Amino acid sequence: MANFPHLQLAYVGKLRAIFRPDRRQNAEVTAIKGRRGQHAATLRGLLEGLEGNYEVMSVARFESGLPPVPANAGFLLRLPEGANADGIAHALGVELVAEADGGFILVASEDLTFARIREVLAQFEADQRGGGAAASMLEVFTGPDDPRRLSRILSPDVLSLWPWADDQVFTFDLSFQTAPSLRTVAFPRLKKRGTETPEEFAVRKRAGRDAILVQASDRWAEAAEQRFHQLMTLVNYYEGTLLIGMANDPERVAARGIVFADCFQVRVRMSGRGFKDVVLNSPHLFEVAQPEEAQLPDSVAAPGATAQVQVSAPMAGAPTVCVIDSGIEEGHLWLAPAIDTASSRCFLPGVTREAVQDETSGAGHGTRVAGAVLYPATVPPAGAVQPIAWIQNARVLNAAGKIPTELSPPRYLQDVVEHCAASERATKIFNHSIGGEVPCPVSRMTAWAAKMDELSALRDVLFIQAAGNLWTSGANAANPGIYEHLQANRNYPDYLLEGSSRVSNPAQSLQALTVGAVSGAILTVANQKSFTDEPGQPSPFSRAGFGMWQAVKPEVVEIGGDLLRNTAGLAMPAPHTDLSVELLCATHNGAAAYAKDGVGTSFAAPKVAHVAAQLQVLFPTASPLLYRALIVQSARWPAWAEAAPDKDRVLRLIGFGRPDSLRATDNATTRITLITPDAVEIRNKDLHLYAVRIPAGLRNLGADSQVRMEVTLSYASEPRRTRRSRNGYLRTWLDWRSSGLNEPFEAFKQRMTGPSATRRRTYTQPAWTLHYVDQHGEAEDTHRGRGTVQKDWALVNAHDLPEILGIAVRAHAGWDHRPEEGLARYCLVVSFEAVGAELPIYTLVAEAQVPVQAEVPVEVTVLPR
Repeated sequence: MANFPHLQLAYVGKLRAIFRPDRRQNAEVTAIKGRRGQHAATLRGLLEGLEGNYEVMSVARFESGLPPVPANAGFLLRLPEGANADGIAHALGVELVAEADGGFILVASEDLTFARIREVLAQFEADQRGGGAAASMLEVFTGPDDPRRLSRILSPDVLSLWPWADDQVFTFDLSFQTAPSLRTVAFPRLKKRGTETPEEFAVRKRAGRDAILVQASDRWAEAAEQRFHQLMTLVNYYEGTLLIGMANDPERVAARGIVFADCFQVRVRMSGRGFKDVVLNSPHLFEVAQPEEAQLPDSVAAPGATAQVQVSAPMAGAPTVCVIDSGIEEGHLWLAPAIDTASSRCFLPGVTREAVQDETSGAGHGTRVAGAVLYPATVPPAGAVQPIAWIQNARVLNAAGKIPTELSPPRYLQDVVEHCAASERATKIFNHSIGGEVPCPVSRMTAWAAKMDELSALRDVLFIQAAGNLWTSGANAANPGIYEHLQANRNYPDYLLEGSSRVSNPAQSLQALTVGAVSGAILTVANQKSFTDEPGQPSPFSRAGFGMWQAVKPEVVEIGGDLLRNTAGLAMPAPHTDLSVELLCATHNGAAAYAKDGVGTSFAAPKVAHVAAQLQVLFPTASPLLYRALIVQSARWPAWAEAAPDKDRVLRLIGFGRPDSLRATDNATTRITLITPDAVEIRNKDLHLYAVRIPAGLRNLGADSQVRMEVTLSYASEPRRTRRSRNGYLRTWLDWRSSGLNEPFEAFKQRMTGPSATRRRTYTQPAWTLHYVDQHGEAEDTHRGRGTVQKDWALVNAHDLPEILGIAVRAHAGWDHRPEEGLARYCLVVSFEAVGAELPIYTLVAEAQVPVQAEVPVEVTVLPR
């Protein structure tokens, strides 16, 4: 039980948010409007070429004995950067297949006459209403083998192999779009019935729209099946093999694949000739990538200590952490009583479900990760021990520490969550210390990372994800290791900021909590020394950020060890016991039960999973969004990071810092934390308003009294892989705003919801470290709103605090464009802490809060706007 428990934030109400429109003009669009006739004629000529292409191609395929392909034209459009791709594609009557970088979109049309586009062009040419979308068609590229199209469909490593040798066999992951824009769904307008309350009308309206969405989802599922079977026609013709397939009914296709709301992915082994036919004649294909190779840190079966310890089972209602890894030595003395053996399962294809042992070489991997969840600091050598959590064992790596080609990472994530979250323990926390060997791509969210985001949003689970490691020596010039960086005169920690050192897939997942590693000790031995100069600096192998869309990744760090480097000349970095972390060992290769010999982000992540388990003890029924928010809220930068002039560099290396379990779970006389005790639902264009009363006893303190104010918003929303932009990837995206210093609460409320004429007066904002606009805080390359966990903090003079601090959580439309629709779920955390003085903040602020009379907002709440 916490001595100074977190308090509930006071919810004021739901209002309608006002967002300032972007009125900037695009120079290319302006120029096109000055030559309407020429632009329309150029586009018509391109469309006529597309019309004839299909007829010519169909005849050629028939004469060559090739399978027919559907009548569907795919092409590439370039739009103004930041344009509403979804709205423009709908206006043109084409299907948005996928967004790509540089303003490009892949589109498809079953209407080979392009009647709707021709209508828009005629309206544009005559400067009539309805022709505006034509001005946004900056360029059109119709060739299926156009380099601009290929570079946006083929991943860089696959593109480097193009054109593929006809007879060479490849294995690729193919992704196909299946669901069009929601703009294609007709929602009838409903009227309020005479006796109906606003709440009843809102419920009826949403129920009707949800039913229509279910019908649309059924149609999209049929489209997915059709596109899958069209693909299989080509795969079978070229005698290819479906390694991982797709079907809505597992009984019909034995090898199930990866299905998302808007697309599916399959893994195929086939000749280069066959893949070329697929790429050039599949309008709905938007990605071709190579299967990801997993990376595990090196491990040796080192001798270590042995001891006598009495480990008892966790409490019956204790939290559960699922370890998705290489299996676990379930009979291990320090683990056995805490293993939920009833749920243990092997997800490897062709292997029995009971084969759950950790078979990796050396001291194992999953065993070590599971041990770090239960014993994050040191392994207790003796005495009575009761672990804080149960461990579930989900084996997905083979004895070589690899993911078999026949097992897709998104597939096993789906299966593991369905298995564990649906179990009696209803698992919420999943530790995933597995990642790719190379930096994550940033052109599009991968299927691996997107599946994490989807499961986080729809199943309300939390993935604790390792940031990934650099090898001591790299595989090639494009993926250098630490030694190659030093050899090229890229010194520590500068080489961690290279693009090749970016977090590995799937650590870029927006809704996972990504964990990097920092050192726990420093060492000098003869002509060798640790890479770090003080504890808390980034481990020399820990991959860095930013992630997709400049989001902070990793968000937090934990101790993961260090290496020795040679001070007298270039030499291979080496491990050392004094720089390693203490971990349990799998004993099948002769290792002791535990040893201080491990390094890696793999072993930093489970230490954070331990804190998540502590939070689940305090808040057993809460959404894990609260655990993520409190973990990030508790993180702090060490002194070296606070003093660093380049805060972007700090964010990339260690995120928000190292969590503190005491700050996450408790407060003190000088600190108070207020929270939403569970996840809150919010819909597009809604604003949820919260208020924290600041007592006069705090506001009347002298000028030398400072308060550290921290706010963290943690949210989740359903993703769409086919969307490239941050705003379009999520169904609904959120941000938060706070009242200014000395700003009256009603003035803040009006500023957030009133027309621009009533928002002219400005109030000084706290000196936020990140701010909500690039280059307005201490960081220049990012801002707090880039990710789905949004933390910011500021030092404020106590006498500058407002009487009521207002916090507004705002919902923006993502791929679901409909006002009052869409959906995101969030938790909000606000903290105040005295700086350099023993101020009784907890008591002062706690006594000033108005008791919460009602629960936080629920789905049917309808308040005046």
